[in-house]
Amino acid sequence: MNKLILCALFLSTNLAAQSFEDLDEAIEQGSFGQLNSVIVSRHDKIIYEGYFRGTAAEDLQQVQSVTKSVGATLVGIAHRQGKLALDQNLGHFFSGLYDLSQDGMQNKTNITVQQILQQRHGIAWDEEQYDYRDPRNPVGQMITSDDWYRYVLTRPMAAVPGSQFAYSSGASTLMSRMIRVASGLSPEAFALQELFQPLGIGNVHWEIYSEEGMGHGITDWPNPDEDVSLGFSLWLTARDMVKIGELYLNDGMYKGQQILDPSWVSASWIPYSNSGNSSYFPEPGWGHGYQWWIAQLPDTRGRLWPIYFASGWGSQVIFVVPDLDLVVVTTADNHDYNGPNVDALLVMIVSEMDPALDSRFNGSWYDPATDGQGFSMEVLEQQGVVVSYWYTYTQTGALRWFVLSGEIVNGIGEVKIYESSGGVFLQNDSTSLTQWGSGRFTAIDCQHIELAFISDEVSTTLNLTRLTGSCQAH
Repeated sequence: MNKLILCALFLSTNLAAQSFEDLDEAIEQGSFGQLNSVIVSRHDKIIYEGYFRGTAAEDLQQVQSVTKSVGATLVGIAHRQGKLALDQNLGHFFSGLYDLSQDGMQNKTNITVQQILQQRHGIAWDEEQYDYRDPRNPVGQMITSDDWYRYVLTRPMAAVPGSQFAYSSGASTLMSRMIRVASGLSPEAFALQELFQPLGIGNVHWEIYSEEGMGHGITDWPNPDEDVSLGFSLWLTARDMVKIGELYLNDGMYKGQQILDPSWVSASWIPYSNSGNSSYFPEPGWGHGYQWWIAQLPDTRGRLWPIYFASGWGSQVIFVVPDLDLVVVTTADNHDYNGPNVDALLVMIVSEMDPALDSRFNGSWYDPATDGQGFSMEVLEQQGVVVSYWYTYTQTGALRWFVLSGEIVNGIGEVKIYESSGGVFLQNDSTSLTQWGSGRFTAIDCQHIELAFISDEVSTTLNLTRLTGSCQAH
């Protein structure tokens, strides 16, 4: 690369915010359907926020099955508090309501909390064959029954619990009773006290879908407890959906308060159901955890991003991309839309981003174009400092050692490059460091870093590949 071009790159600032003009234009043109809101949050700061089709920031959005992920969060909080165990079964929670030896309920007794969270409960259920508004859909049949819990608990069994994946809003609704029995509070009260208030969420509503909008759906809950469904009835603002995503992105921590155990977040994102054990997931890398979906998203630059998302009918989604420290939220009315969905919107966003250089990139790196030489990397996040050692050779094959050190500026390592000389093996001779050039470390993805550097001797860009370390160890 031309040295003058490199100098211009180094002199250019990285402070400019990412441009979202193309995203705005695509949304306005309807490229992703009937979107109501889109929020992009990076490093816990909102960097893009758009409202469409007459909606506003304060408007509540029906998040549909995002409710399931919130419900699983409540189960996780109760678990953290020691009020609930994953191996407790439905008999523990429902024996106070029903005679579980009758009405076809007896074969549900031993289904565990964990199997409900994983959607590996064994209950016969298919809510994807028919539209949710079709009376043949089991969700609609449950809604029109006089007792939602009884409806679910009397369905036939299709598999041994724990053996097969079956996505079921009915099974997720059973979490409502779990929370009541475990905490002694209604799910609404427990959510408000243990999740919403700590997150600063005050504006919530519980009502199921109606084509006429809020105020026209069911708010009287047909179960013996008269509790809301933790399967699909929650309304939140888009900004508050972001807070749920950030809670998981930050290992259960929100503004210094540990709300969920980090181990619960990790467990929520394990693909218990995946392409290896379920025909539901034909693609490797896709799966389902604790009421969270798991996928791998390819971007336009050939990179592959692990993503985790809470998803509701009609494109209500909380996307979490840990490798980019990113949360993207969408709300929409895409109930009858068959075009490119909001995953295509996410591709647009991530394709323009690079990971921040942080301690995830500590380890050993090398340039595949060369042999027998490489880099060690150490990023001190709290100090905002990066130090690297470059082990290489002279033109004649002698060993050569550089030290690269500098600051992390907007996620990029801006370094000065020093050449080391004067030392003698195992001797107390003084060494000297002479500035040789300057460079910039840019993380491309978890396996790749670019080092662009300039010096009087040579100026170029090295494409480095990871040898040791892992982003998952962060």
